[in-house]
Amino acid sequence: MTKRGVIGIAIAALALSAVPALAEGGWVVRICRGATEASAIKISVGKPGGKDVQLVNWQSDAKETDFPVGDTLLPATDQLHVTADSEPGDGKVAMCVLANGTPVKAMNFTDLLDVTASQKGAADAACKCPKGQ
Repeated sequence: MTKRGVIGIAIAALALSAVPALAEGGWVVRICRGATEASAIKISVGKPGGKDVQLVNWQSDAKETDFPVGDTLLPATDQLHVTADSEPGDGKVAMCVLANGTPVKAMNFTDLLDVTASQKGAADAACKCPKGQ
């Protein structure tokens, strides 16, 4: 094996080993599938007082429930503004905002909700949405 091949394999191994760590750190918006009746949810995120960007337009048939807010979408911040809009407008939604793997804000609503979550906040006991549910 050449020196380039060894270096390439080492870089690939490092990149793959970093994936679980990235998924556990930072901001994540989680949809509580079992407690959500809405067929679709449009979720936007941003810094408080700043411009929001769309994170996901979730559909009820989607398997994914955790949506990380990556650094490319939003540079590091200690507070996160989240806007969620459900379809139909009277569809019940249960979501949580997590900071570094810890629930910090519960979002239980119908139609539309704007919240600001803080990384320094205590764990939100109202957020009872385990991963994948």
